[in-house]
Amino acid sequence: MTNFERGVSALQEGNLEEAANYLTKEIEENPTNSLAYVNFGQLLLTMDDVERACRFFEKALEIDPELAAAHYAVGTVYFEDGKFELAKNHFQHCVKLGMDDSDVFFMIGLCCVNNGEDRFALPFFQRAIELDESDLDALFQYGLCLAKLEMLEEAKQSLEKVLTLDESHSDAHYNLGIIDMFNDDVEGAKEHFEKAIEHQHDHMLAMHALKVVENKES
Repeated sequence: MTNFERGVSALQEGNLEEAANYLTKEIEENPTNSLAYVNFGQLLLTMDDVERACRFFEKALEIDPELAAAHYAVGTVYFEDGKFELAKNHFQHCVKLGMDDSDVFFMIGLCCVNNGEDRFALPFFQRAIELDESDLDALFQYGLCLAKLEMLEEAKQSLEKVLTLDESHSDAHYNLGIIDMFNDDVEGAKEHFEKAIEHQHDHMLAMHALKVVENKES
């Protein structure tokens, strides 16, 4: 195994000191290995050293401007920093470079949601689900977007799929309860709110909604 391979393996196993040693050696011996900089940047992110991590990602892009992994890493940093438009640009560049997995489409969708562009987010969440039908987060966010756009039947179907994968998903129960309220299904709403609270005892929104439903019944 090369120093790079050893470094990546150590990083995946959580052996950060060992990973740092191997990746440092790799960068010293092969200073044009852009992926070594990306992985060292990821290591620094696990240590919450965002500023230094960005320098390594930028160095990777300086060596190879078309490196999708580096664009994804930079996009993640921008996203965490609340710079959603910049993050979206990097994630979309990943797609242009051929990255075709559920994570990158999910992140583009999240950027759209955080920019208040729910309708634009839909096709990205949809694509994420097509690539990974068991992607809970994509299914949930897709359902939320549909609900916000008042496409309630479609939203219900997506949120119910979330529950088939994770019956304890309290936020899916809560939002299904809200949809049932809109459809005047008081019993259905009550059941979902109770389930949300059962699985998350401090779910304040579900507690409030349950009180509203119970007041309607009394």
